[in-house]
Amino acid sequence: MQKIRRGLTWRTMLAFVFATFIIQPAITYYYLISNTVLPLAGWLIIILWTELAAAFGSPLSKQEVFILLAFQWVLTGATYALYFVWPVKYMYYSTSPIVEAFGITPYIPSWWVPPRSVVNDLMTVRFVFLHPSWVTPLSITVISVLLGLIANISMGYFCYGLYVQVEKLDFPAATAQAETALTLAERKSEPLRVLSISAVLGVVYNLISNFLPWFLGPYMSSGGVAIAASTAGLGTGGGLLTAQAAPLLRWDFTQLIAPILPGAGLSFTLSLIYYLPGILLPIPVSLAQVIGSYAFYFVGTHIITRLGFWPAESEYNVSWTIDTLVQRAQLYFYVSVIIGLGLAAVFVPVLIKPKNLLRAFSSISRASSASAEGAPPLKLLLLLFFASCSGSVLLIHFLVPNFPIWILILFIMGGSFFFSFLGTSAAGVTYSGITVPYLQQLPIYYSGYQGRDIWFAPVNIYTDGAYIAQAFKQADICEATHAEYVKTFLIVVALGLVSSFISMNIFWSISPIPSSAYPATITLWPVDAMNWARLQYWIWSGYLFRDQLIIGSFAAGALIYAISTYLFKMPFFLISFITGGMMSPELAMAMFLGSLLGHKLAIRFLGEERFFRWRGNIVIGFTIGWGFLELLRGTLMLIGRSMWIIPY
Repeated sequence: MQKIRRGLTWRTMLAFVFATFIIQPAITYYYLISNTVLPLAGWLIIILWTELAAAFGSPLSKQEVFILLAFQWVLTGATYALYFVWPVKYMYYSTSPIVEAFGITPYIPSWWVPPRSVVNDLMTVRFVFLHPSWVTPLSITVISVLLGLIANISMGYFCYGLYVQVEKLDFPAATAQAETALTLAERKSEPLRVLSISAVLGVVYNLISNFLPWFLGPYMSSGGVAIAASTAGLGTGGGLLTAQAAPLLRWDFTQLIAPILPGAGLSFTLSLIYYLPGILLPIPVSLAQVIGSYAFYFVGTHIITRLGFWPAESEYNVSWTIDTLVQRAQLYFYVSVIIGLGLAAVFVPVLIKPKNLLRAFSSISRASSASAEGAPPLKLLLLLFFASCSGSVLLIHFLVPNFPIWILILFIMGGSFFFSFLGTSAAGVTYSGITVPYLQQLPIYYSGYQGRDIWFAPVNIYTDGAYIAQAFKQADICEATHAEYVKTFLIVVALGLVSSFISMNIFWSISPIPSSAYPATITLWPVDAMNWARLQYWIWSGYLFRDQLIIGSFAAGALIYAISTYLFKMPFFLISFITGGMMSPELAMAMFLGSLLGHKLAIRFLGEERFFRWRGNIVIGFTIGWGFLELLRGTLMLIGRSMWIIPY
């Protein structure tokens, strides 16, 4: 038996330090000036590190590349890079005139942000989080992080046992990423050549379809690059370096068909970045996604419009675009539908085949006994999960003693199981997975509690077990251990929190926030404050969570599951259908056409063996090349918006 090598080495640790203390501050700064996340693909850091190691004659092992791969979302995403941006943003909310106009300001507790009387003093301190008024809010933040880590890691083992070891799902995206990691580590000529060519094609395609139209647009309209660049530096909102997202090869026919089919959404895209993931999906899965998307946004929204179900505050108009239609349909109807269908997708299979869940628990026990993966004992995992959820319940109960504790137990414990299983099963058969919105508001609404204090409490339903289960799947492919992944997870989270804490103090020392030094804090945070305050009132409108829609959707989902499983032998049709219901029609259709072209055309051209061996590298390689140009575009925008510091 081949000995499994370590992935957490000094070289991977050096990469984590580089990412957390160099890259993450850039992500934070970009957010402060744009209110969006820097479009940095974690693969760029992975490639940089693997090439440096190879250049020095000591290539990274596949276990080391896996460790870098598994934590790209932590290192280059907003999860921990922006963690200590949110307390500052919440402090801004507490002093916002918009929030005060909604009558919320008097109810903001001192354990959420420092009292309003202290905020003026904070504007004069050099390092904002070193003020004593932050001790309680930041302590609650850190406790919430620790409880979430324990709950999510425990759920990761449960989800892995059920959907990887028992159900043996494919996990298309996670598998493609792991195969690319093997390509970079093993450095075999054929797969490396496929990856490189795909990356070059991604760069060229983005250059033609996105980057150049964005770059040359201001030149064509303003008469020159120099003029455009100069106006960008003044923060006017126009110009070369402050342009918005480049136009896509997309056509929206929703307004054209509105006179005939009011409320029906129809759009199409030719952008290859949406087609390529389809080649990783079986045709039945991508077809189910198309059916789901068109059932929601073509048939469903047309019926809603014909029957006059749109609320008075959002009456249908023939001028609606597909984006407006999708956003409002989800907001007023489909959140409830997705919850109902999702309940059916998780609980109906368990009720029909309870032995699968029992087998998942027994597989964890066997792994624990064998110690092959270093899996904790099942009893310990259950104890950690229920202890962390109980800790979260007690923390919220301590902060908001009048909130019904039973609703917290039901949603934090039961909801974490349900939504983690839902997310894992979706990731197991589709490319994008499922993320149900408004989870924090779900227990608040069903409690009926009218107090304002609960809106500031850390009410969390832990759903990251789905991501951890996928990482365990990747560890199996790369011959790494789950225990080392968990150890690295804890280290990386600690580094990310420390980096975020330090960088926010440094940015505050340059200029207290809000400040014109960080344009988004002046121009866009007021909009965020209004939306945040308005949500507290809007949630009680009854449009977001509808009992009848949830119950009816659960019944429909149970019927769909039974028919698709026992009549058509497609047990994962329902979960694919739900995933499609969260996509716009052009994205679902693009994935379906990509799957069709891949499995019917490309497989004949390449041969079945090469197609299945190369497709992961093709998709990930093209994405890497595409992401490089997006990073370049984001960097140019960052430079343009940073010109405030130049004294001329």
